[in-house]
Parts: sequence; C-alpha cells; structure tokens
Amino acid sequence: MVWAYVGAVTQGEAESIYNAAGAPTVDDVLNTAVNQLSFISNLNANTSTGWWRPGVNNTGGCGQDQTKELPFGYDGTNKSTEQQSLPIFQANIKRLHDAGITTTLTMGSWCTQLPVKKEQEWTDQQFTEFVEYFKLVREKIFGGALDGIDFDWEGYCDAGCLKGTCICAWDDKVCGDKTPEELAAGVYWSSPPVPGQKPMKHQCWIMPTSSTFQVMTGITHAMKKAGFVVTLVPMSVALYTGEADTSTKQVMRNEYGKYRKQTSLGEEVDLLDLADGVLLQWYSGFDAALCTNTDASSKACTCDNMPAADYPNVLDSKRDAGGLLSAAWQTYWNISGNHFPTTYPVRCQACGDDVILPDGTRGKFPCASEEETWFVPSMNRTSEGANPAAVVSEHNARMDAYVAKNNDVPQWWVAGKTVPSACPRAIDCPDWRYKGEQPYSRQLKLLKSISKIVDLDKVSIGFEVLGIDVQVQMQSWQDRALPWTTAPLKDHKPPTPYKNYTYYKPCHQNMTMANYKENKRCAMPLLSQQWGPKFDADEVLGLESAVRAQVGKQLAGVGFFTLDGILSQKKGSNRRYWHAEMQKLNTSYKLPCVGDCCGCAGDDPFKPTPAPIFPHGTYHVRAGDTCWNIADKLCDDGNSWKDDICNAEALCASLQIGATIKYDCSGKRTHCGELAQILI
Repeated sequence: MVWAYVGAVTQGEAESIYNAAGAPTVDDVLNTAVNQLSFISNLNANTSTGWWRPGVNNTGGCGQDQTKELPFGYDGTNKSTEQQSLPIFQANIKRLHDAGITTTLTMGSWCTQLPVKKEQEWTDQQFTEFVEYFKLVREKIFGGALDGIDFDWEGYCDAGCLKGTCICAWDDKVCGDKTPEELAAGVYWSSPPVPGQKPMKHQCWIMPTSSTFQVMTGITHAMKKAGFVVTLVPMSVALYTGEADTSTKQVMRNEYGKYRKQTSLGEEVDLLDLADGVLLQWYSGFDAALCTNTDASSKACTCDNMPAADYPNVLDSKRDAGGLLSAAWQTYWNISGNHFPTTYPVRCQACGDDVILPDGTRGKFPCASEEETWFVPSMNRTSEGANPAAVVSEHNARMDAYVAKNNDVPQWWVAGKTVPSACPRAIDCPDWRYKGEQPYSRQLKLLKSISKIVDLDKVSIGFEVLGIDVQVQMQSWQDRALPWTTAPLKDHKPPTPYKNYTYYKPCHQNMTMANYKENKRCAMPLLSQQWGPKFDADEVLGLESAVRAQVGKQLAGVGFFTLDGILSQKKGSNRRYWHAEMQKLNTSYKLPCVGDCCGCAGDDPFKPTPAPIFPHGTYHVRAGDTCWNIADKLCDDGNSWKDDICNAEALCASLQIGATIKYDCSGKRTHCGELAQILI
C-alpha cells in the first residue's frame, strides 16, 4: 500500500509551497505510484450529523476553519460555488476510484476538537446516525466514490484558549505530570513567549482520553458493519508500545493501545482489530513528556542516531542549503517573522538550556552563538504596526554591525527562541540506524511491541515528504530583519480565484555582500520543518525484510504527508523532491499505473534558466490609482513601487489622473532614462 494525504492549498505549507498552480491533478495522480488517498479538511466531527460544513470555524477547538476547497475541483465557498464545482469534482474522483485508488475522508487534524469528557460520549443511536449522514455526504459531495473515513484525532486547545488571548503549548514541568482527564479539564499557566517579554496565558494541549476512543471505536464499529473502510493515523506518541502504562497518573500516552477496547452496538470491540489500516506517524513533533517520564539510561530519547549525510540532525545553512536556510518564528499571535540562522536543529536534537544531549545527559545545547543572537523581537504590536520605529532602528543597526564584523550576509537567531525535539526519536518514531547497533534495531523493537495489540499486516510506516528543495523569494522593507514572501496576502485571499492562489514566488535574486541592502534574498522555507526518518526506498525494503525475518509479518506499506512531495510531473513542471525515491520503491511494490506518463519526473528545478525578463514601459494613470497598486498590477509586487516606478518620490507624492509615468520592474531603473516627466 502507498497511502498519501492530500489537501487544499490553503491547508498548510506542505501544499502552499507549490501554490494552487502546482496542486495535484487527476492526471498527476494516475501517473504516480499511489493507491490510497485521504482528504484532509480540518473536519470537526463532534456531532453525529451536520459535520460537513465547509468554512465553519471550530470555535470549541483552536478556532481553525474547515477548509472550503478540496483537491480535484471542489469549491464549498458557498452553495452556488459548490453546485458549480460538484460535476467536475465528482467526475475527477470517479476517475481516481475507477483506477483502483481507495479514497477516505479524514476526520479531524491537529488542533481539531475532540470528544474528551464522559458527557461527550455517544450513544449507539448516534453511531448509526453518523453512518447515515456519511452516506449522504458520500453521495451528494463525492458522487458515491468515497470508500470510508480516516481518523486523525490528535490534540487541541478548547474555547478558553483562542488565538490572540492564549497560546496552545506544552511545558513538561506544567503538563507532563497531568492525567489525561486533568488535561481535558484544562491546565493553564502564564509565561512570556520568550524571556523578557510580557507574560501570556498558555494552555496544555488536550490529548485523547478514553471518551475520545469510545466515540472513535463506536463510529468505526458502525462504519465497518455498513461495509465502509476505516483507517487510523495515530501520532507517534499515541501508538508506540504494546505494554500497559504503569505510571501512576497515566502520563505515558499510547492512547491507541490504552483505550482501544470499548463497548458499542451491544458488543465489546477492539479498535485496532476493527480498523482496515494503521499509519504510524513517524514524523510527529513534540514528545508529550515521554522523554521526561522515561529513564534517561534507556536511550529512549537520545539523539544518537546515524542519519544520512544529506539529512543531518542539525542543518548547516551553507553546507545543506546553499545559504538559504530559513525558519519561521512567532512570539505573540500577531508578532512573527522569518530568520536566517547559520545552523538549525531540525529533528531529534533539541536546543535550549535544559535539553537531552547526544550522550543521554541533560544540559545546554546552544541554539546559536551569542554573536548571532542579535535579534530581539518586538514587545507588542502598536498603532504603528508590530515594530515601532525604535525597534526597527535597533534591528537595522544590529544587522549592519553583524555584516561589518563578519564580512558576510546577515544571519540571525531570535533571542529566546528554543527548538524542541521532533522525530526521529527512539521511543516512539525511531530512525533506521543507531550507533553501535544493528540496522533497524529500535524500529524492530517498537514493531515487535505493538504487534501484541495490532496486526502488523495492516501497519504502514509514515513519512514526511515536504518540498525541502523549493527556493522562494523573500524581501524585507523598513525592518530589514523581517523578510517575508513577496507574494502579498491578496494573492491568496478572495476575490482572487482559488485556482490562482499564490503563496510564494520563485527565487530570482539572492543576497550577496554587494546587494544585501536591497533586502532581497532567497529561502528554502520547508527545509527546517522536515521531520522523521528520511524516506529511503532501500531502508524501507530493508526494514520490511527484517520484520518478515524476525516477526513473520509483512508490513502493509508506506504513507506520506503529503501527496505533493512524491507527485509525478510532466515536462514543463518541476520535479518533486521525493518522487524518484518513490519510483525506486515501486520497482519492488509494483503498483500498476494507468496514466499517460507513468512515473514522469518533470523538469530539473535547478537547470540553467535564462535571465529574468522584467516588464518596463509607460503607463497612463487612471482614477483610483496609487503607486502601490500600479506597481502591483504591472510588476506583480506593490511593495516595490519606490524602486519600480521611475522617479517615484517626486511623482507619487501628487499622482495625477491622465499622467504618463515610466516603470521598470527590475528595480534597477535601467529603462527609466531621464527622470520621468508628468505628461498631461
């Protein structure tokens, strides 16, 4: 089995890095080695009926919206757009289904509300109602070509912690010793987002409880009785052992093992027995205090793996990214940005004052040098914006001082920012190899353990396959240490048509010492977000062989977050980073292909390209024009109007209808000639 998640371009950066123009098409999928697709839509199924509501805000959870669109043509913006889109969407889904691809609809996602309290448990009548409502959605929306559901219930914060007033977070000292029921009731604390800033309310993530699994198991039971497919995608911390949790306060998570047996429809059933497939999310983030609550001598959380040379635990910008390593940061909900560090701990190795070190002890693992930690984020957003003039001045002065001292383009780490560990982690999402051990040793240990409670024949290993090679253009303005994508917000908001949504523009000018004050630089925004063991066809086959030899079972296959990273592409579109590895794996898996360009890789994104051609010419000012919207219309970047409109300082101060102005979208004023004249 090759199982992949697919979502709208609005779903997250895994999809938006390719913009709407690069979203999967049916032809792309039919040329790709994949046979199960799960649609992600942030769907909140906390009631047995009425849960298909595109665009609805989950105010009882983190306040996120169910997505309005789905890949392959669905547009649920309103009833009119839905009706117009359904014939196209249903025809496309039928093509996929007719090609033998299983399709499921994912229930929930990270930050979608869960039933976690006794009073939120369901009755048998509600389980039956869910199935009947699913049938309606299946026919009305998917034209009958939907095989079942997929559970991605993970964790959330409740309505008492909405964006802007509270931060959903995790602190092992506050949250790590709380029972599941205590977390469900709400555990809060106050602390600054980074040291030195004003304290803000925080809530511990609410994790699944027995009540969550009462609902999940009952739905699964009823759906299986009706003949539908049900799959599960537990977080790495939610299914990693077949042993009982002997901790006094049940803090060792593993909810899929702990709560799998429930009673529904008059029978005691086991969720892991009922489910058709289980995808282990070996690409999860935080460890939910498993490491704090585990004896350090076990090496359960030490970062002593042996990663591939091109997949290190700590990224080096020059070595691993050609100087384009970037990472997003946020303090308060409305104060954020991107920074360009020289190194970044990306997977099992955390950085901070008290983290697990590679030798298993705890201590300080610096995130960056003191010299590089010159960026102090703004304290608050004012009427002047997120960065008052004094903060802007400080950032710009410190940037210039760094450049002058190091004779290099600016690099910086945000003061106070730490990075927690992420997969691979030996206890719940182990890597392929560890120092002094046989290959797959810790993966086999985990799989042997969970084989006591789930049939490994239905277990797939999950990988993150992000577009880590995609290079985009960033630019900063007044505050030169706040670079952003050059695609403005309006490019991915209504009234811009969804099919034109653009989040990033291709890299066209990187930063050098000669041009650094032009504030333009290229970035690889997803490189620092790639978690989990590296997807490697040889290692997958090696693990499967070891499982057969030592356990006598055949793993079900692999799964991916998301489809975009392995997608086949035709000439004219850039190849996807992980596509070749999937093709290599399929020489053994031998999934059939019914497309017209099976396994096509697309173009090399790093092939030599001609120098960019920048529009230039003259323009006649119209009523309602401003220099910003003229530059945005002609040069696709309103923020660069001062550089792109010739003699902008003189002309834009008193722009007149009917005036003829010159423009040069290169920003170099090569085609400006003499200073532009106002011609009436």
